[in-house]
Amino acid sequence: MKNLLKTFSFFTACIAMIFLYSCDQDDTDAIEQEQGGIEFLFTGDRVSNGDTGNRVGDGNSDDAKNGESCDLALASYAVIEMAGVSYTIDLREWGDNVKTDLIELDPGSYEVTSCQLYDADDNPLYATPTQGSEFGQFVDKPLPFDVIVENFRKIEYELEVLCVEEFTPPQFGFVFWDISIKEVKNLCIFANFCDPEDGHEVATLEAFIYPNENETTESDLIWSGSADGDFNTGDVSNELLCLKFPYDPSIPTVDQSYFIELFVNGVPFQGTMPLDRVDMVNDEKDYLHLNENCVGDFDVFSNSYNIAWEDLNDNDGGNDCDYNDFIINTTTSTDINTGFLNFKFEPMARGGGYDHAFKFWLPGTGYVISGDAASVQEQSGNTMVVVYTNTNQAFNPNQNFINTRCNGVVGSGVEKNVTIESAPSNFTFYLLNPFDANLNVTGGGSNYDLTIGNLFDPSTFIKDGQEMRNGLITDMNWKWVKEGIDIRTVYGTNFETNFIPVNNIQDLYENCP
Repeated sequence: MKNLLKTFSFFTACIAMIFLYSCDQDDTDAIEQEQGGIEFLFTGDRVSNGDTGNRVGDGNSDDAKNGESCDLALASYAVIEMAGVSYTIDLREWGDNVKTDLIELDPGSYEVTSCQLYDADDNPLYATPTQGSEFGQFVDKPLPFDVIVENFRKIEYELEVLCVEEFTPPQFGFVFWDISIKEVKNLCIFANFCDPEDGHEVATLEAFIYPNENETTESDLIWSGSADGDFNTGDVSNELLCLKFPYDPSIPTVDQSYFIELFVNGVPFQGTMPLDRVDMVNDEKDYLHLNENCVGDFDVFSNSYNIAWEDLNDNDGGNDCDYNDFIINTTTSTDINTGFLNFKFEPMARGGGYDHAFKFWLPGTGYVISGDAASVQEQSGNTMVVVYTNTNQAFNPNQNFINTRCNGVVGSGVEKNVTIESAPSNFTFYLLNPFDANLNVTGGGSNYDLTIGNLFDPSTFIKDGQEMRNGLITDMNWKWVKEGIDIRTVYGTNFETNFIPVNNIQDLYENCP
């Protein structure tokens, strides 16, 4: 009997041990299934709250507008880069803040190098700046920093983010908002302009890079930057603007290009820049030097502007100063493949009773010119190109007053293109004025030329004791006034340099009822 009890006790003990081992194994499996990782809790603020000189809530309308976009609740997901790996994680509200879902990671140390929050439409809303960046001083823990992941633990890290608003990625320490872009090509630009009194000066530069010429909205913007042209500081970064282009090494550079809007002293230029062109510039000179004598360096860009005329040359107050007697839009560009210099002319409006022809002059002789020019003549050692023999016929329909009077005749300009295939060796392609514009006025027994440019003294007239030029060169977004409206009542007395209306915008032709 004792032997039987011993056998039974031994058997029971074995069963118990097996049961206990099985339970312990199940518990261990359960623990191993609980993956460790990190959750980030984001607290948002505005850059202006970190700058004691510019606090939020000062009543500024722009401040209020930007504040509407600085709502952390609009953040939909976060893009966080740790140890060279990018994680796109959904966000959820967590009190007044937002929190990521769990980022599952193996135990170890991870360096966080980028953190950005986006809305549901993929627009950047918030970002954590990097140490040493302009905004790095406004957070307690700028990037980069290390996080420690332990086995079987979910660790929460609190992280400050600043509202992006209208700021640029470099102010946060990033090249682009899109951190998936790993490689870039740089193109540094330096620009001169000629001051009549001081000679060559360093120009201010501002650049915007977009995917292509058809995608140029704010949401399409890839990169932007500026240089203030302050040569006297001795700080080269104030003079040289280095553009950043995304680069995919798996694709030939000839097949990669971007559209650039470049403002030189506020004057807009634009063009498509292939990355092989960037390589060529960097191999030759290390930077792109733009100045009055461009020597081919400027050929990737085009410049569009308007030439507006007041067609009377008297000093007796006869001009009505509306500067719409003839308005023509001009785009200048160079073919990057042929080197040909191209001029595109598009008449915009005509509000004059006199007949006139539109011409332009080039210095010297020996040009080879093709395209739609009515005639090309060499006179007094220079070259005259007649584009429109009669500006009345530069519109469809032909009219003296077109696109200038409310309820008047509306029409479109007859576009013409003129190409310089070759030029004299000493020809200078001026940055802002590639030719001298000339309006030859006939009618009322008069025959005279009005000019603006470099070859001839600009034609002027006097009105109310103020001397004014007959020809006005404006930027491409300038709007003309209605027939008979003195331009000074809309643009002010400095209308020759100010192209933004300051008063009476109802007197702009585009605002006709």
